[in-house]
Amino acid sequence: MSSYLFGRERKVADIPIDHPSCSKQHAVLQYRLVEKEQPDGMMSKQVRPYLMDLGSTNGTFINENRIEPSRYYELFEKDTIKFGNSRYMIIEIEE
Repeated sequence: MSSYLFGRERKVADIPIDHPSCSKQHAVLQYRLVEKEQPDGMMSKQVRPYLMDLGSTNGTFINENRIEPSRYYELFEKDTIKFGNSRYMIIEIEE
């Protein structure tokens, strides 16, 4: 699976969030294949996680910063994610 839907609507959400401040379809985590330049100048392909808010009422936050809806944001190791007023999730990414 290349994406995971977060939200209150259990029939469609891959990862249900029961907090009342979360929307039915709140945000999506999407894995994308991207090219990255290595220190030696060579290009390599990596699968990276990106988060997008789906126009939720109470917002999605990365490291306390509200993200704009309908735009992908790359996630990095130790990032914290908050959906609405829910608790934090901490991202651990293996390089």
